[in-house]
Amino acid sequence: MNRRSRTLAGLVALTTVSATLAVAPPATAAPATTPGAGTYHQVTLITGDRVRAGQRADGSWSLTVEPVADGTAFGYQQFPVTQHGRTDWYLVPNKADRLVGEGLLDRELFNVTGLIRQGFDDARSPALPLLVQYPEAATTRRAAELPGTTVRRELPSLNMAAVEEKKSSTAEFWRELTHQGPSTLAGGARKIWLNGKAKASLDTSVPQVGAPAAWQAGFTGKGTTVAVLDTGIDDTHPDVAGKVKHSKDFSGKGNVKDGDGHGTHVAATAVGSGAAEGGKFKGVAPEADLAVGKVLDDGGSGSFADIIAGMEWAAAEVKAKVISMSLGGGPTDGSDPMAQAVNTLSRKHNTLFVIAAGNAGAPGSVSSPASADLALTVGSVTKGGGRSEFSSQGPRVGDGAVKPEIAAPGSDIVAARATGTAMGQPVNERYTKASGTSMATPHVAGGAAILAQQHPDWTAEQIKSALVSTAVPVSGNGVFSVGGGRMDLGKAVGAKALASPSVVNAFLKWPSTKAETRTVTYTNPGTTPLTLNLKLDLADGTGNPAPAGLAKLSANSVTIPAGGKAEVGITLTPRAAKPGGYGGVLTASDGSTTVRSLVGASEEGEHYDVNAKAIRQDGKPATEQDGSVTLLRHQDGARYHLSFTGSTRVPPGVYSAIASITTQRPGADQTIAMVANPEVKITKAATVSFDTRQARRVKVSGDQPAARSGYWLSQMRQRIKDNGLTYSFGWLLNPRFSEYYSHSTGNSSPSFGYADNFRLEEPDLELFTEGAQRQEIPVGWLRGSPEDPVSTKVPSVYAGGGTVEELAKVDAKGKLVVIGLPGQTTFDEVYQRIRNIKAAGGLIAGLYVTDDQPFRAGERLAKEENPAALPSVRVFGDYGPKFAEYAKTGGQISLTTRRSSKYRYELSFPSPGKVPAKLDYPVKTADLAAITMAYHGFSEAEPPIVGASVEGLGDRLSTNWFTGAVASAERVEHYTPGNWEINVGGWYGASGDLVGKLKLEAGKSYRQEWNKAVTGPAFTGTTSNGVGDNHPWAWFKADLIDVTVPWFSDAAGHPRPADPGWGIDKGTTTLFADGKEVARHNAPGRGVFLRERATQYRLESDVSRDAPWWTTSTKISSVWTFGIPRVETGALPLFNVRYAPPVNLRNLAPGDREFAIPVTVPRQDGPAEATSLTVDYSVDDGATWQQAKVDKTASGWTATVRNPAKGFVSLRGKASDGTSSVEQTVLKAYEIG
Repeated sequence: MNRRSRTLAGLVALTTVSATLAVAPPATAAPATTPGAGTYHQVTLITGDRVRAGQRADGSWSLTVEPVADGTAFGYQQFPVTQHGRTDWYLVPNKADRLVGEGLLDRELFNVTGLIRQGFDDARSPALPLLVQYPEAATTRRAAELPGTTVRRELPSLNMAAVEEKKSSTAEFWRELTHQGPSTLAGGARKIWLNGKAKASLDTSVPQVGAPAAWQAGFTGKGTTVAVLDTGIDDTHPDVAGKVKHSKDFSGKGNVKDGDGHGTHVAATAVGSGAAEGGKFKGVAPEADLAVGKVLDDGGSGSFADIIAGMEWAAAEVKAKVISMSLGGGPTDGSDPMAQAVNTLSRKHNTLFVIAAGNAGAPGSVSSPASADLALTVGSVTKGGGRSEFSSQGPRVGDGAVKPEIAAPGSDIVAARATGTAMGQPVNERYTKASGTSMATPHVAGGAAILAQQHPDWTAEQIKSALVSTAVPVSGNGVFSVGGGRMDLGKAVGAKALASPSVVNAFLKWPSTKAETRTVTYTNPGTTPLTLNLKLDLADGTGNPAPAGLAKLSANSVTIPAGGKAEVGITLTPRAAKPGGYGGVLTASDGSTTVRSLVGASEEGEHYDVNAKAIRQDGKPATEQDGSVTLLRHQDGARYHLSFTGSTRVPPGVYSAIASITTQRPGADQTIAMVANPEVKITKAATVSFDTRQARRVKVSGDQPAARSGYWLSQMRQRIKDNGLTYSFGWLLNPRFSEYYSHSTGNSSPSFGYADNFRLEEPDLELFTEGAQRQEIPVGWLRGSPEDPVSTKVPSVYAGGGTVEELAKVDAKGKLVVIGLPGQTTFDEVYQRIRNIKAAGGLIAGLYVTDDQPFRAGERLAKEENPAALPSVRVFGDYGPKFAEYAKTGGQISLTTRRSSKYRYELSFPSPGKVPAKLDYPVKTADLAAITMAYHGFSEAEPPIVGASVEGLGDRLSTNWFTGAVASAERVEHYTPGNWEINVGGWYGASGDLVGKLKLEAGKSYRQEWNKAVTGPAFTGTTSNGVGDNHPWAWFKADLIDVTVPWFSDAAGHPRPADPGWGIDKGTTTLFADGKEVARHNAPGRGVFLRERATQYRLESDVSRDAPWWTTSTKISSVWTFGIPRVETGALPLFNVRYAPPVNLRNLAPGDREFAIPVTVPRQDGPAEATSLTVDYSVDDGATWQQAKVDKTASGWTATVRNPAKGFVSLRGKASDGTSSVEQTVLKAYEIG
């Protein structure tokens, strides 16, 4: 089976159609495990569309779309989101955009780089994890009814089900989910979220929070239960031995044993006895009981669903008064599933959730579930009393609410070390030192347990209030940094008054001028009245005092009767201050008693109502069904979806307005118009209007009429001022069946760009009715159909649904038989009907769906490799019934299929500022660059796939559709002039891509050889990874040595690294310094090492690839010796032995003869030459070796070997220049044939 039929979702397998969308380098590096250039990930979206994501040498990402094959054009929006130094790239298909904009679909479902980071790419996850929320219970039954879903967990507190959606069924899932329209989810679902992953975010620390004072007062947490939801527990550790009263695993491990160490450290900080060292490292509440929910795996991460299930267990079953959670996902506004669970369970069970703020450090970075309203969110302070640099700060994203509310020591905390783990910095066998808000959180959880013991009748809010109101201010830090300050448990247990709520927030929405009032209630549990003086101090984000008119107290003092309550109001007046966030403290004090409440006010800036109007090409007003209009702010990339029926509130500014409007013409193909106004100034309420009748049709005409197919990608691109990144809108379409129009109105903008990109080829599948008026019919291969090349003209016949009885009534022999099937037809039944057609003598099967629903057949793959007994095609859309009517007449059908095109044109026409007036592109082959492309070693069953991108509009433009090229053959391809990057890979993603960069000039000819033996290391060009962008493959930087070996580069030097992420490439990488091992990585040719002060280094690495589609260079190993100059950064001086034997296009060499192999020994860091070279060869896969004759030539060396009559030749080369050396072995370097 070829890769096409294996990977395309649904029952239809069209030619792979892709559009690469180049994206700029991220603001900071991705994690160090990010692969180098030439590797990529495939990610299946919830819509069934697939994205092929790869990082280029300059750090940019290319996102290549492989849309679901449904016969329609594919529109999308692609954009970056930068948060706290990390940029993620999103690709949202137009068919999902409204659902995302209206809050029915989680935007993270389209975060391509985020999905990869969490391990949800296709190589590592066959299913997409989802959370499906309903407005009421009975979620499991409803969720299970969706195609391809398996319910993994019920979350009753949220009316939510955690499901896994098989990626092979996502197209059917999506169609069923959205068949009611573009803004409604089927089955009553309220919202679908990504079931993402959260991660695990004492010597002097315990006294620092005032715990000894509480102990002295007799409060140690005795009789209370603290639930710790984390990586589990080492219950054999003396500090927690005997404390675990309840435990449950939610991670799938089967027990709560801590294989990471984080959970044990956290639990001991909260309730540990310190017994392992005589009480030295005692926890805050050493006599509290412990409930352990293992919600994170032994790698420190867990799904949202597992975490929520743990929360439900701890609150509802264990009935823990305090739940400690040292974990978190990304920053949210508090409406995500984990935050919802905190609020729901807090209210229902009177449970206090104490949650780590996160470790992003930046303002606005408090993560979920700490972002929940009712969470007691904990920041970190150092042992010196200042805010820890890593501690996430508020305000909360979205509404500017105060977060965190409190802080505790989280830097360099020593606590229990789980057996066999090395989390943090181990101090000894029993203890380890770690830093993070993870470490601060259990201090506060322990404090909450002590208050629960002292006041068993207190609510969760009262405990929270006591801790927040008695916290010690942290000098130089406001409430958005550390909340009320560092916890002081001594003051909390001695509190003489409480304030509720502990935090008040107000979001002052534009343009309201109506004052809002918040009430703080003071409680006096004592026996004498308390009179407290009130003072409110608010400041902006820079520490400057807020205007006096923003907030006003109802009184300057308050008297609280003994055992009673008193209220004070805070009146907040909109538009009394500049837009922005203001935070501070309401202090109530009489000199000896002080109660502090946190106050936050977010003054929204100007916002205006903007709506949209658009006229379709047929003159009718556009509706939500026809398309969308998006506003994109130039300054920061803020994106607003406009409505045709209502208004959207947007802040003033300069925007691009971009509309995508489709018009379905009766009896004709769909027309698409993408129109723009590159510069719209919003200063008041406005209507953004477009008339698509003004748009001009995009055409390309060439002098090779056979190249009439391929795909077009038209893009509008907006560069964002704040970060220089690009937001893209695009349409990917087949020019044979769609008409595309474009236009821009208003002023041009230097940050706006438009490009039409074309790939022109022969159609791989074309079907015509040969009636009085010849008509081409849009069809795609049915999945599992034979796809052998054919060119035939046959009569047609209509056979109803293809049952035996229906076929008996017609003459099917030697004909194309057309049948119609309802969308709910099962997979097995579809192929049974095709077998019926074959039994009746039919040659070809043509299917269409009678009820405009997808075949549920896509829910699973057939057991057989090619279950369709005949060549079978599906007719798309409205053409199905028309085609059936034609078949009833017995009319002739012409069918032509091709494995590859004789021609390929790669054309790109960028236009800065606006859409050009002329959109008809005449192309002459003589005006293009011609490249003779030699594709070595590919088979017809597994041809090479090729894509390309060109520099333009300050970025990269492309039709980078990875479509099949000729196999083991040459083809002349034509390109518009420019700086191109060409990628050549195999249908199997694990094989990786070969990458070449070419500057092409008009009228000139070039030659490129791809995948030619011998495959081996080649340090050509540069790469990117977590250590940096656009750097040498193996290099040093400051105190790091970073190695990526492009193991599978071809003879021409096009680099191609191994990709262990697919589980096929295996190997190790080890570095030695002056004979001592520095470190070893279980990855082939990948590793980051600490740079030692050494004179001689040795790098040993190997890779093996065991796959039926990879027959040569099955194992490669290298040993490099070298020194590193004493400079800050540079390339490692590594030699490679490169072979370029004269093999044929099938990568075969002649047998039973002397064979001369050209050899070069380039060094990565420059022109240094090797002074010695020896080459050995083996004809028994390395069991025995013979020495080759080596001769020096002007361009390198020639090694002469004796080829056997059949089999393979392995090569081993040793080279040196006296200071650096290499020994490199390639097993099965080339094949004889």
